[in-house]
Amino acid sequence: MIKPEIRQINTDTIYRYLGLQSGSPLLREEAGDLRLADQIERCRQTVLEASKIRCVYRILPMSLIGLDSAGPDSAGHDPSKSPEICLHGRDIARLLEGCDEAVLMALTLGVEVEKVLMRTEVTDMSDALVMDVCASSAVEAAADDFELQLSGELLPESRFLTNRFSPGYGDFELSHQRPILELLNASRAAGITLTPTSLMVPRKSVTAVMGICRRSREKVLGGCARCPLMSKCSYRSHNLRCFI
Repeated sequence: MIKPEIRQINTDTIYRYLGLQSGSPLLREEAGDLRLADQIERCRQTVLEASKIRCVYRILPMSLIGLDSAGPDSAGHDPSKSPEICLHGRDIARLLEGCDEAVLMALTLGVEVEKVLMRTEVTDMSDALVMDVCASSAVEAAADDFELQLSGELLPESRFLTNRFSPGYGDFELSHQRPILELLNASRAAGITLTPTSLMVPRKSVTAVMGICRRSREKVLGGCARCPLMSKCSYRSHNLRCFI
C-alpha cells in the first residue's frame, strides 16, 4: 500500500501561485519590514505540521471502465461486463487510449489543515491567503509523491503511468468527483466528502485518474496549449507558467 509523503513544498511553486517571481521586490529584505518570504516559510511550516495525509486508490482493468469518447485504438469498455465507473469526455478518453488499466485515486491533507485554514481566515486574512497557497502546493506535492511511488512499483514489470488528470480540467467535468469518491469509498477510507456542488471537504484534497500502459509514452495532457484560459493568462503575459 502506497503511503504518500510531502517530500518538499516547492517555494517557486508557492511564488507562482501568489503571482510572484523569485526576484520580486516583495521578497527582498527591507529594514523594519516584515518579509513576505518569512511569512511564506511560517505558513508552510504550519501546513506541514498539520498535514495528516490519507490516500486511497484502486487499479481497474479498462474492461471495467466505461468511456464515451474512446478512440479506435483504445481498450475501451467490454460490453459483456458492466462498468464499475463511466468517464465522459474526449480528454480522459485520450489519456487512457492504449492503456490496459486505470488508476483512480483520492488524497487529502486531512481535517487538521482544514481547521487551521478556517481559524486563520477569521484571525488574519493575509496569513490565510498565503497558507491556502501553501496547502494547495502541499496537496499537489503529496499527489506527485503518490505518482512517483506507484511508477516505481510498476517499472520493474515494464508498466508505465500516464500523467495525472483530475476532474475539472479540460472537458473532464467536475461532476466526476462523486463517482470516483464513491467507488473508492473515500468518505470512510480517507474522510473526504462532497458538497452539493461537487467540491471536496477537506478542501485540500485531490482526485485523479491515471492510465497504465505497456510502453512509456509522452505525456499527452496538460500545459498551456490545452488550457482554456491560455488567451487571458496573467502568467503567460509575464513569460511565466503556472505548472512545473
